[in-house]
Amino acid sequence: MRLILTKADKWLIGLLLFLSVTGIGFSVYAFPAGSGQSAEIWVDGALFKTVPLKEGYRQEIRIGGEMRYDIIQVEGARIRVREADCPEQICVLTGWINKAPQQIVCLPYRIVIKVVSTAPSEIDAIVR
Repeated sequence: MRLILTKADKWLIGLLLFLSVTGIGFSVYAFPAGSGQSAEIWVDGALFKTVPLKEGYRQEIRIGGEMRYDIIQVEGARIRVREADCPEQICVLTGWINKAPQQIVCLPYRIVIKVVSTAPSEIDAIVR
C-alpha cells in the first residue's frame, strides 16, 4: 500500500515543520542555557537563604544543630543535600539539582531547596 500525499497534505506538513523549527529557535533565544539562576533555601515555610548558582561559587550550609540537621552543598551551578540525619534520606538521595523549577524537600525537618531563575524578563508591557 502506497501513501499518496495531496498538495494540501504537503503544505500542512511543511507548515508544521516550519512552526516546530521556529518554536525551537524561539525557545533557545528566549531561554538561553546560561541564564542566571539561584537557589532559595526555605526552613519552616520562611526563606532562610538565597545562594547564587554560578560557576566558581562554592558554599556549605548547615541547618539545624547536633541532631536534626541537613548539610547543603553548593558547587558551581548546582546544589544538593550532602548529609542529613533524617530517617529516610530522601533529600540526600535526590542528588544534585541545577535547573528551575527543580527542588529538594526534607519533610521531617521542613526544609525545601528550590532552583529559581534570576534572568531578567525582557517583556516591558503587555498590550491588548
